[in-house]
Amino acid sequence: MANNINGQVPIKFRKDFSYCKQTPTFVTNNVGGSDEIARWVLDLNDILYKDEPHAPILSAAIMTKLTGVPGMNNNPVLIKTDALIYSADSIVKYFDQRSLPSKTLIPKDQQKAQEVLALYDLFTGDYEYAMSRYVYSLMIPNKNFATSVITKRIPWNEKLTCRLRYSSLSRILQEQLDLSESTPGERLAYIKTIFKQVEDLLSDGRKYLTGEKITLADIAFASVSAPLIVPYEFGGVVPPINETPPELRKTINELRTTIAGQFVLRLYYEDRPSMRSQKEIPGDPNMVARIFQKIALSMGRRKSNLFYFLQNHFPVLKIPFVKIMTVNKNDLLVELLSRDEDFTVEEINAKKMSNQKGAFFLGMDKMNPQFDRERDFVRKATKKEDLDLIRNFVRTSADEITREAQQYGRLDVANDLCFPVLVRLLDFYFGVPAPSEAKMRAWLRALFYDLFLNFTNNEVKHQKAVDASLARKEWILDLIKDRKQELKDGKTLDDNILNRLILMQQEPANKWFDDDALQRNIGGLLTGIMETTNKATILVLDELFNRPSVLTGAIETAQNRDMKKMYGYVSEALRFNPAQPGVIRYSETAQTIKGKGDKAYKIPARTTVFALTAAAMFDPAAFPDPKTFNPERDSVYMNYGFALHECYGKYINAVTISEFTAAVLRLKNVRREKGRTGQGTGLKAGPFPNNFVVAFD
Repeated sequence: MANNINGQVPIKFRKDFSYCKQTPTFVTNNVGGSDEIARWVLDLNDILYKDEPHAPILSAAIMTKLTGVPGMNNNPVLIKTDALIYSADSIVKYFDQRSLPSKTLIPKDQQKAQEVLALYDLFTGDYEYAMSRYVYSLMIPNKNFATSVITKRIPWNEKLTCRLRYSSLSRILQEQLDLSESTPGERLAYIKTIFKQVEDLLSDGRKYLTGEKITLADIAFASVSAPLIVPYEFGGVVPPINETPPELRKTINELRTTIAGQFVLRLYYEDRPSMRSQKEIPGDPNMVARIFQKIALSMGRRKSNLFYFLQNHFPVLKIPFVKIMTVNKNDLLVELLSRDEDFTVEEINAKKMSNQKGAFFLGMDKMNPQFDRERDFVRKATKKEDLDLIRNFVRTSADEITREAQQYGRLDVANDLCFPVLVRLLDFYFGVPAPSEAKMRAWLRALFYDLFLNFTNNEVKHQKAVDASLARKEWILDLIKDRKQELKDGKTLDDNILNRLILMQQEPANKWFDDDALQRNIGGLLTGIMETTNKATILVLDELFNRPSVLTGAIETAQNRDMKKMYGYVSEALRFNPAQPGVIRYSETAQTIKGKGDKAYKIPARTTVFALTAAAMFDPAAFPDPKTFNPERDSVYMNYGFALHECYGKYINAVTISEFTAAVLRLKNVRREKGRTGQGTGLKAGPFPNNFVVAFD
């Protein structure tokens, strides 16, 4: 079994399946130790999954149907949009390949890894065999006790089947488990020898079986031992001790008092991560919602016609009954965004940023002296050569993920490519590691929504962002504290943005830039990187898939790794399929704009102005023959805004989106997956693309 983990045996998976849900489904045997190992790994990585337990007596048939492979050892099964993985070994290996460094369970050191895997092999081999058969041999003869355990949390029809057909099902289970092979006493004797081995390992005072860090070996021993230790934190089902048969209760109480038994209990109450609530699982759209999605998808493919129409017929458009105007013509929009003292942003973003305790220079206007001071300070922490570092990191990471995905024939671009690489980029380049991938994604999604999409000022959404900002603030301040302690200890800090800012902060002239200013600005840099990059990548791919003739050239460009030309495809695709159609400004006093023409357009005082950059990029004066997809244009794109408050991460986004797109296009015969997962922006969580699946050969 350890051989599967360390790479000598491939991950077990099924190719011919269909799954169209944002949340994976985890199908388990209700009481199994192997299932608990996989469940522990999912919870450690903060994965939200639908928990689907089944009765042990019936689970083998269910697993066979799901996997297409007959047998009793296919559980558990994890079903995702782009992979159906089965067996604990495979699920552990699958996630250990993808986990953040802080969450990996197999040491990088080869000697230490072999030690961990040898113990894992022991605990999930003969030991689990003896453990499960010992428990079943004492449980099966006691029908009332057995049914009370195996029917908890399972579907009602399985409960009914277990109660009505218990005698025949239990006989089948006894035959499958070969319970007559040895006696319960012989199995218990073997179990005690393993407990003694564990006690010997712990006798030198180490915290875990192989040292001071928890590994897969510890999790395997605790999970497999749980039926005879019955920790309350067990993710499956264990009975209360006072409800167990006398002989089983005696064994539980005896083993609990041992050093190994106490070790299992400690692992559970100190190290067992909590399972995320099933209430977090988003509901599936109903039929009406799906109809509207199809309509929106169809209309979305024609939005470039709307952009062209607006700039041609309505250079400036006043929205009736509200003090809102849109500016759609290229030269008018350039003038408006260049006049940053007349058309400002503080009224749009500053209050929300302030409420989030994350005031950031992109939410300030030029008249605010803090704008130049903080912006210029942060800019000093960046270097021209950083883009090469970012490109190499993203390309290497993306190529590794697409290489691992080859065997499955599917890849969820959002969930399994963009988000994982971007979370790691926050650590590698910005110096802010995530407490978990899911937590960082949740923080940045809540913050981004409130700042840029919460047009109705929904209080629930705003409070969610405030909570996220406070949690992120505490996390970053702790990082700053730790880094400064490392400096005091004489250590050299890694080269990243956060550490550069900390070192700059030490200079006497920079004492004004305190830790709060540091966390605000590094937090501001992070807020937009996840959702914008992921959405833009998906929109680019969607647009290219809609244009077969263009796609051919883009694939050739990706294969040649011509990233300058690739960025041309990205820029043009986002022109037709924009991640954001425009930016918002506010005019406190009455203004007039005329651009390069003679006609003047009046903007009344206290008006919110939508600068529709998407429409401006269909103006023939700036984009000749605008309805033609031309990746070699020499025009000034506005995909990231324009002028003073143009997206601060523009150059980083140019690298990341191009590299993600190219990595996907290099997959053989790549195409969109059938169904909702491959349409438009795929499965969405509100306005955010959550899953977008491509298929390939």
